[in-house]
Amino acid sequence: MKNGDLKYSGSCGSFEGLYTFLEAAKIYGVGDSCFRKQVARNKLVEGVDVKKMGTTWIITEQALIRNFGVEKLLEYKQQNNVLNNE
Repeated sequence: MKNGDLKYSGSCGSFEGLYTFLEAAKIYGVGDSCFRKQVARNKLVEGVDVKKMGTTWIITEQALIRNFGVEKLLEYKQQNNVLNNE
């Protein structure tokens, strides 16, 4: 097999559905320390729900919905034209 015969079949990366703690705090009207406290109390699992990249924490949309509800997130997405054509 030659290098020209190889095709990349990996998934395309996307940052859709990922939020910084600061963004999430703005969406839900809480302090960003609220999220750090939930990590410390193991309510948000590092490597599953959240990940620290340098000094910035990232949280998944699924974790936000599970822990804080979907209503405010949907409002945020509507206001910022983030909703997909579903």
